[in-house]
Amino acid sequence: MISRRKVAKGAAWSLPVIAAAVAAPAASASVLPPACPGCFEPGAIPLPFTSQVIVSNKSGTLAIVSALNVDSSGCDVSLFQPAYTAIMTSATLTMSDGTTYNSTAGLGTGVGTFGSISAFNMNAIFTGINFPVGGSIVSGYPVTPTKLCVNFTMVLVGLPNLLQFQCPVTLCWDIRTTATGIVAPIPLLNSGAGTLNFTGFLSPA
Repeated sequence: MISRRKVAKGAAWSLPVIAAAVAAPAASASVLPPACPGCFEPGAIPLPFTSQVIVSNKSGTLAIVSALNVDSSGCDVSLFQPAYTAIMTSATLTMSDGTTYNSTAGLGTGVGTFGSISAFNMNAIFTGINFPVGGSIVSGYPVTPTKLCVNFTMVLVGLPNLLQFQCPVTLCWDIRTTATGIVAPIPLLNSGAGTLNFTGFLSPA
């Protein structure tokens, strides 16, 4: 037979365990991890670039060498540690004739400051670009790059939990450029060759 004293003693022993189990979700819910921020923007300062393309068989490789400004000044700086890593994973180049080209070569990685404008060096290499026969000394060459979109993985450390977040971000820049040079026809081969020089600026799309 179980006495009233034994039942009371057992109940008193089990109460703290139940209280702790009930209190644990409330405590964890009070510190929610931040979500990936949607506040990254391309920097407003135009950035120059130059590139030379050797065209063979109406095809060539265009490299865009430039710093890319990434603006996080509109972000809530209380959510993440100041230092973050920006990893460029791929890039897409759009030409004035509507063709697009992708690249994973020559892309960069850098460390930025969350809550400010940070610059990241890039040397994106786009191969197999179609450059048709054309161009003149007076008017230049008609086919030019017009837009660059870069896919980043932003690696941030959340506050106050210090969890690491890998956040995908795509930023785009308009390219305003001029091209000099000629792609000359190669008789009987339905082909063309030449040297083209591009000079321009990247500005936020």
